[in-house]
Amino acid sequence: MEKLMTLMVCMVFVAFSFGQKPKEETPAAAKAAFAAKYPTAEKVKWGVEKPGEYEVEFTLNKIATSALYDATGKLLETEGGMKESQLPQAVKATIAKDFAGYKLDEIEISTDAKGAITYEMEAVKGKSKLEVSFDANGKLLSKEPLKEEKK
Repeated sequence: MEKLMTLMVCMVFVAFSFGQKPKEETPAAAKAAFAAKYPTAEKVKWGVEKPGEYEVEFTLNKIATSALYDATGKLLETEGGMKESQLPQAVKATIAKDFAGYKLDEIEISTDAKGAITYEMEAVKGKSKLEVSFDANGKLLSKEPLKEEKK
């Protein structure tokens, strides 16, 4: 009976060890490209966005920022926080017209690999909570109900 219990315990350990996903390492090319583009970055933390895409979160000039790289070191996207006062006038005009009375929060600027800029933010007015995004010319790109984060 003792041998059977020992065998069962060993089998459980073996099963769990095979069930663990190996941690995907960030490729050296992505790290080198990041270091070259952001040499003054602080509080750097790497993670895997999805297979083949590596996200690095960091602080640049006291602003929380993130960048997304592929395995070859190609920059796919950057995102960073910004203040409402820094929004382009065209975006401010659209907000004033279409979102009068909304309070803006968590404003971010995002730049994709082609250089296209979008501005993403939360817009809250009473019980209406939206996630909205605009292009650099103030055109509304998306308006969706804000998904509540699970605690």
